[in-house]
Amino acid sequence: MPDIVVFDRVTKIYGGLVRALDNASFNIPRGAIAGLLGPNGSGKTTSFKLILGFLKPNNGKVRVFDLDPWVRESEVRRKIGYLPEKPSYPPIRVVDYLRYVARIRGASREDVIRIAKMTGIYKYLLFETTSLSRGYLQRLGLAQALIGDPELLLLDEPTANLDPAARQEILGLIKDLGRELNLTIIIATHILPELQEVANYIVFINRGKILENGPLDVLTKKYQVEAYYLVYTDQSRELASKFILEDYIKGVEIIDQGLIVRLNSIYSSQFEELLNKYSSIVHGYKLVTGELSELYEKLSKIT
Repeated sequence: MPDIVVFDRVTKIYGGLVRALDNASFNIPRGAIAGLLGPNGSGKTTSFKLILGFLKPNNGKVRVFDLDPWVRESEVRRKIGYLPEKPSYPPIRVVDYLRYVARIRGASREDVIRIAKMTGIYKYLLFETTSLSRGYLQRLGLAQALIGDPELLLLDEPTANLDPAARQEILGLIKDLGRELNLTIIIATHILPELQEVANYIVFINRGKILENGPLDVLTKKYQVEAYYLVYTDQSRELASKFILEDYIKGVEIIDQGLIVRLNSIYSSQFEELLNKYSSIVHGYKLVTGELSELYEKLSKIT
């Protein structure tokens, strides 16, 4: 199955002077929850506009659903849901706004109700958009992006200006949506802890250049950053007592499902051999994630 988004040596210049993207190449596989990670002004929003066909690259090729979005913009946009960084809504009832979006995208009133329930905005359908908190405005933004059952969801700084509680709620909702709807999701952000919680694929961008891209677990091992393993067992204390004897293991934490084990990813193969050794009490395991902050720091030094 082809990648859902492909950038091949893409350059985008504004006004003949500003290189928003500079020979950028990356791909997003179908089904990923991908983070487009970089500081403000690094080219994240420009990348979204190219994916949507709002901009034409000066050089290189952009392919979305194996189509050129500049040439086939209508076909491409029908399959994309988009939440911009600073959305604005008319001062009308939530239900009227969502029904308006549904009419444009050929969706039914039943679809509006289904998506409102899915995104947690259902009980606010009769409220005016002006009365919603920032957290519920973001839920509304997710709801409008999902109308029409898109295959790809583009979220530009989806937790910007939210308080910590609302931020966690939106991140949890994004993760649930990706899993339940089998969506490909691209999240543009400059906040590393957010991606740490939801993303399984990362594109690092800075000053219009792609520093690296790939599955998070692969990049974690490639750049030898600290990794976290979730080990499923009902013999947590016994297993923890064995793990702490290994010099390369940095920490072991007991949780309800078993253990969280921290180690440098260079030792991943060695640790997995150890897990196989104790297979009688290890019911399963997975590499949860690597430390994005450490990975980003290493990439910044390399480039």
